[in-house]
Amino acid sequence: MRISTNEFLLGSLNNMLSQQTNVNQLNQQIATGQSMLDASSNPAGASEAVGIANTIASYNYDLGNAQAATQSLQNGVNALQQVTTLLEQVQQTAVQAANVSIAPADRQALAQTAQAALQQLIQLANTQGPNGGYLFSGTKANTVPFSTQTNGQVVFNGDAGSNVVEIGPSLTAPSTITGSGVFTGIPAGGNGVAVTAAGTNTGMSYALAAGVTNVSQVAAARLAGTQYAISFAAGGGGSLTYAVASGTGTPGSAGFAATSGVVAAGSFSAGSDLTFGGIDVRVTGTPAVGDSFDVQTNATSSMFQTVQDLVTALQTTPANAAGNAQIQQQIENVLANLGGAQTSALTAQASLGSSLAEVQAVQQQDSNVNTNAESQLSSLQSVNLPEVMANYSESITALQASQLAFAKVQGLTLFNYIQA
Repeated sequence: MRISTNEFLLGSLNNMLSQQTNVNQLNQQIATGQSMLDASSNPAGASEAVGIANTIASYNYDLGNAQAATQSLQNGVNALQQVTTLLEQVQQTAVQAANVSIAPADRQALAQTAQAALQQLIQLANTQGPNGGYLFSGTKANTVPFSTQTNGQVVFNGDAGSNVVEIGPSLTAPSTITGSGVFTGIPAGGNGVAVTAAGTNTGMSYALAAGVTNVSQVAAARLAGTQYAISFAAGGGGSLTYAVASGTGTPGSAGFAATSGVVAAGSFSAGSDLTFGGIDVRVTGTPAVGDSFDVQTNATSSMFQTVQDLVTALQTTPANAAGNAQIQQQIENVLANLGGAQTSALTAQASLGSSLAEVQAVQQQDSNVNTNAESQLSSLQSVNLPEVMANYSESITALQASQLAFAKVQGLTLFNYIQA
């Protein structure tokens, strides 16, 4: 087999070019610290690296959402903690206001305290998250959830939904919640059983729901929309009698009159309880003939209305003993409603706290998985620097030797031997 000079030189040149390519590749690996400079160098490894990189990107996205959700939920928990503290302060104000012998100046001071608490409560209900969205507006994160109308009534502008974000594969967490059911729509009185006094009462008494004696009866009354009206009339020998009528609709309305019927009646003794329809109503003081009280079985209120009722009661100057009884009724109702308001705030706080703990647990899991994936990707892509540098040194030496040998061989011809 004969090999021409051109073939020999061409083969040597190709070998040097291959060595030069290898040296360049090793040099790039040293400079970048990466073993896969392009997909062609390791197609299988490159494909695996792309998959791991996508996993890392997905978990980074979830981690970002989890962090934002954690901040939002923490803001919500903090706001509700402040709401609970504020309601306790309002309760203390109401207890002081329940003292009938309180001086007018002190009553006005308490009214100012209650008014300031109302404004602070509205601010807390309009708490914003780290991204500026409102936490208690449901899905309407850009809408102020609670606003005050010209008549002083606080209204809810959000909805009953909740915005959620992905915090892990097939896992979501709320980033906002609805203020409906937290600040509004709260069972009034004793678990929804509430008593109100007629504005025309002239006696020195007030009434409250003391408890429920038959849960199933009350539940049936709620489903039917049943309400009760308690009225007092003169009995023999200067005594008082009472009658309890039940019906649907608002007591005193035509609809109530059309459906009402007496469900309980008898003589009344001051300080006694009236039991009917599974409800125990305690009447404190002595009613006058013609006085009446309405009993709702499914009454609701809002934190704002409860505090506003306290402000109104404190700003009212009673004209007589009957006026004192009316104010006392309002304040006792406030105290009863504050119990439900505190329960609502604590329940919401516990719910958000549970969601926060879940998000933080998932966030830790995401972080661990992400760290492992980054380590795996680094192991796949990173070079063994000592080994690569050793190979680089060997390749440089081999390339230099090849270049020297090529130079010498390229200068040799047959004429060199003839001349010699």
